[in-house]
Amino acid sequence: MTSKRTSIAAAAAILAATTAIPFAAQAQSNSQWEGFYAGLNAGGLWSSTSASIVENNTGGGFNGTSSGFVGGAQAGYNYLVGPVLLGGEIDFQGSTLTGGVTGGAGPSFISATQSIPWFSTFRARVGYPVGSVMPYLTGGAVWGQQRLAGFDSQFGSFDNSNNFWTYTFGGGVEGHINDRWSAKLEYLWIGTPDTPLSTPATTSISERSIGNLVRVGFNYRF
Repeated sequence: MTSKRTSIAAAAAILAATTAIPFAAQAQSNSQWEGFYAGLNAGGLWSSTSASIVENNTGGGFNGTSSGFVGGAQAGYNYLVGPVLLGGEIDFQGSTLTGGVTGGAGPSFISATQSIPWFSTFRARVGYPVGSVMPYLTGGAVWGQQRLAGFDSQFGSFDNSNNFWTYTFGGGVEGHINDRWSAKLEYLWIGTPDTPLSTPATTSISERSIGNLVRVGFNYRF
């Protein structure tokens, strides 16, 4: 009986040890995701804008699409909570996003160019590392600058710009190249700026703008 119990106990110990090995290896592998990182990124940005406006008590509107390249740098910190990765990331992007918008209100015809020369995002990230690959979701705030310059047939040329806040959310996948370097592919949906731009004669505006950002990036972990 004693021999049987000893055999059962030994088998249980061997089974427990064998089962623990993959989990230990996974934990050791996931630990490479933790800590500070910084890197560079590049990609494309495209958007569509539509607005309802009022000029001299006359209703109207304008719309258009824009596209361009973006490039910049990011930095962040990752922390593992069990198998889940929690992190925060900030980035700064230069942008060539430009596009035409046309429309009018009453006798006014509007033709203008809209652009976003730069923006930054401040986001949280939640990921689930599987060895050297990590899919993740991300979201937060966007701060940037926008410009609208053109011609109103009733009021002449104009050139307006301001800084804005909005929100963003999306997701991506990141994979380790080696112990220090990783590469990522990311998509972000960007919402309507909180401060719209229009002609100087506009007395009210209701705008909807949707931005789409796709970028690749490389990170170095310290």
